[in-house]
Parts: sequence; C-alpha cells; structure tokens
Amino acid sequence: MKPIKRSIRGVISDALGVSADNKLLWTPDIPIVYVDNPKCGSTTIKHSLKEAQAAEYFRAGIVFKKNEIPHKADDCLKNRGLAKFACSRRFLVSCVRNPFTRALSSYLDKVATSDHSIYPELRNRNIENFEQHLLALADFRSKRLNCHFRPQYINLDFPSIEYDAIFYLENLSAMSEFFTGITPKITLKTSALHARSATSELRNHYTDRAVELAHEIYAQDFSLFGYSSSLNDVSVSPGECILGDRIISDGDVLSDLVSRGPIRTAPCKSFDATMRYHRLVDALGL
Repeated sequence: MKPIKRSIRGVISDALGVSADNKLLWTPDIPIVYVDNPKCGSTTIKHSLKEAQAAEYFRAGIVFKKNEIPHKADDCLKNRGLAKFACSRRFLVSCVRNPFTRALSSYLDKVATSDHSIYPELRNRNIENFEQHLLALADFRSKRLNCHFRPQYINLDFPSIEYDAIFYLENLSAMSEFFTGITPKITLKTSALHARSATSELRNHYTDRAVELAHEIYAQDFSLFGYSSSLNDVSVSPGECILGDRIISDGDVLSDLVSRGPIRTAPCKSFDATMRYHRLVDALGL
C-alpha cells in the first residue's frame, strides 16, 4: 500500500508544483512551523520543540501524550492538521548543512552499517564504499531520492517557498538565539541520536571522484545556500541564516525579525500550494 500512496502523493504534488515529501512539523503553542531536513540537526530541533510544548501543557495543567522518540508525532509535535490561517502567524523555519558532511553522514547512518536494499535508488547496486554510493545516487532522479540522500533544496522546496529563516547547522547559536527570542520557554537542547561524526571522517571517504560526484549531485545546495565547494571549509557557516533569498551575516537582523514577527502576510503566497497539498493528502489519508 505504501508504494501506491507514494505514487498518488507524487501525482498530486506534481500537479500542484510542490515537493511531495516535505514534512511540516508544528506545535500548538510555539509559533513555529519546522520543515524537516534530515541529517541537519532535525533530531535536536524536534526534541527542543517537543520539550517546549510539553512544558506549556504542564504549566496549563493539560494532560498530553509525548513520545520520547523525537521523530514520532504526538500531542507536542504534530505533522498533520495545520490550518492555513495559522500558517501566517507562525515562523516558517528549517536548517541546512554543508553538502559534503550531510552526504557522508547519510551514508554512514543509512548505508554503511545497514541494509541499503530498502532504498530503491540503491537496490541491486553493489555498494562497498562511499564513492559507489554517490555513483548510485547520481544515476537516480534527484527528486525521487530518499529524503536523507536527496538535495536539501528539494526537501525544503527552496526557493519556491519563502522562509522566515533557514539556519546553518554549522552555526547553531544563531538558531538558538532565534528560538529563545520568540519565546524564552524554548531552548535548543542538543539531541543527536543518529550522529555519525561525519566531519572527522571526511578524508577517509572522499576520493577525488567522490568530491566530483558530490559537486554534481548537490550543485544546487552549494549554490543556493552559499557553501564553499572546498572540503577544507566544511566547518565554515556561510552566515547567520538565510532570510528570503539573502544570506544574512548580521545577528541584529535576526533580532529585528523576531520583534517584527513572521514576514509572510495572509495568505502565505509562496506557501499556499504546499498547504493545499498537505490538506488534500491529510483528507485522503495519504
């Protein structure tokens, strides 16, 4: 049934011109909509949002259910039911990561020590090292790659969707200050259940050919998010965050954003198609 549902979602998303697999996560009381981007601090972000919402429920004396697994939706962190009118009153945010380290982290987590045959793009491929993994990805349509492997701009549907802020994993302090600025009740609590220390493993896995393949597969990520194409710069954040289509290096701009509120006005024009898609998928039980 899952492949059939996936195919139907693909048809609907293509008709609306949006990504079929972007995951919107939100909490009832914290004014944030987080667009999930695997291997980019998503566990930390989800965990932090859950903890903040749980504290809100506790203070209000509301009985709730919270799954201790950050990636599981519950009363504190929801992936369905976001109303369109609520969208314009929430900050739309996500986080990106250097394509070199993200690609390697995904390989180490999902392929090197796991059964990679569960991924169609890797099925029937002899994957004995990272370079062979990238070769398999390069032979597959980017949009149909698993969300852990596919380019980040597709996960985020960027720049089609205009975000209030896209943060850099290499500069978590900016995202932490942003969250705390929205409400002191939320703090960024590091949780890295699937961390694979990819940065320290780069030189052990990146051959010259692997570097070329990463540039090819993730060309848009390097360009749109401002990352250097050199392995020597993997720990360097391009800035504080991305606002609209601009990379911001001034922390004061972030403070202004928090005080001003979400930059989108109702209706959220760049987000309308995505919201229509998710409402339709929810209604059809897909």
